[in-house]
Amino acid sequence: MTRKVIAIEEKDGPLRAMLQSLMRMVPDRDQDDVSLQRLLAFRLHLDGEAALKEYLMTKIRAAVQCAYTGRLYDFLRNDLTAGQCCGEHADDPSTEIPGGV
Repeated sequence: MTRKVIAIEEKDGPLRAMLQSLMRMVPDRDQDDVSLQRLLAFRLHLDGEAALKEYLMTKIRAAVQCAYTGRLYDFLRNDLTAGQCCGEHADDPSTEIPGGV
């Protein structure tokens, strides 16, 4: 089965410019991650720039709140990681460590 892969490094024009703008939002350590660039290019192609910016800001904020230290690419593609450390009750005081101050 043949599939079309979005090879962003071969593209020019508005898609490339939008991706470069989005990559400025990414932490410095992940700027050169080709897997992340391809994932974002795919999402950009499907969802558009505004939706991807909102998604990326939400996920980066979640990664920071969770003190996630791995690759942003892994955080984005692994919903379990995001759900485990940043569930809907992450800010709920009842979920804090007992005896913590």
